Amino acid sequence: MEKIDRVDGKILEILQKEGRITNAELAERVNLSPTPCLKRVRKLEAAGIIRGYKADIDPEKVGYNINGIVLMRIGDTSREAVLAFGDAVQEISSVTECHMTTGRTDYIARVYAKDFHDYESIVKDKLARLPHIVSMETLFLFSNVVPNGNLKYT
Repeated sequence: MEKIDRVDGKILEILQKEGRITNAELAERVNLSPTPCLKRVRKLEAAGIIRGYKADIDPEKVGYNINGIVLMRIGDTSREAVLAFGDAVQEISSVTECHMTTGRTDYIARVYAKDFHDYESIVKDKLARLPHIVSMETLFLFSNVVPNGNLKYT
């Protein structure tokens, strides 16, 4: 796909915040007729720029009151160890994101728990048993002051 122009950028900004908007409303807001607008959306999807659509569920409203970032170091960074770690961490449903990083931390994971007792159980029974883990540190998150992102696409 060629460079994202101003109209594609506006489409992305709107869809990021309002994924259920109708094509007619989206077209009106970006000053296009519905058919060209839909063609642009489909092109963004085909290029993998729009990866999908999903519900944005508030974890607290479904009982997950603890939100933490866990900084993890592994003792073996061989290809096999990294693959084993990645496979194992994907099996932990409380982990909603896990990123390989640079620096003193090898991985950063977002973990949700119902309460501190639940969080302790996740750490002891799941995270501490991940392959090659040598250390963990948790940063508990409070309010998100940028909840919907500020990226501009043009």
